[in-house]
Amino acid sequence: MRKIPLTVSIPHPCHQPWEDMTPDTRGRFCGSCQKSVIDFSVLSDSQLIELLSDTSQKYCGRFKKSQLDRLILPEQQATSLLPVAVLGVMLSAGLPAIASAADNHQLSATSDTTVSRTITGKVTEKDGTVVPGTSVFIKGMKTGTAVNEQGLYQLSVPSISPEQHMTLVFSFIGFDRVEVPLTGQQTVDVVLTPAVMGGCVVVAGGAFVRKATPWQRLKYKWKRLWHR
Repeated sequence: MRKIPLTVSIPHPCHQPWEDMTPDTRGRFCGSCQKSVIDFSVLSDSQLIELLSDTSQKYCGRFKKSQLDRLILPEQQATSLLPVAVLGVMLSAGLPAIASAADNHQLSATSDTTVSRTITGKVTEKDGTVVPGTSVFIKGMKTGTAVNEQGLYQLSVPSISPEQHMTLVFSFIGFDRVEVPLTGQQTVDVVLTPAVMGGCVVVAGGAFVRKATPWQRLKYKWKRLWHR
């Protein structure tokens, strides 16, 4: 499917800080706007186009200023669409579906390993707020799960020889990634820190997404011609 260039604008930004919003199943809940806010600030242009291609929908989200009021075009090189897939499900069905699916169908371990133990734990922010939907996986393997609504996870870990090393990775959009070396522990609790984004970030009560006009596309191509 051909990707159509877009523009995103926020006529009336919400001024409530992202950190003060309450985590919910779709991202964070703004008490001022009484709406769920999705974090789009971590996505590339290609990922934004992939997710916001339906311009008939209304979106409420967190964007970097550099993402607004300009032509958003698909990039030349393909980028990972994993964040897009996660956000897409969040927009359509809510995050609990992801967590429950991951709990019931953990990614299978590599074929040459044998399950030896189960690791459990809790994922929170510094103030104790749980972070449901956080991805938890073994680095370099196909073994993973997701944190449930209570902030808890359970992961079966393959056995390894003493000279081998395994790293448990915790990842969620809008937070810094955390890596924890596994040394035989049965419980791994993690505190996630909100990611510090480059540039100013705007949190909107509503974002307007429009398909780029022929004039905008022509203008962009003209600029590219002179800046090669």
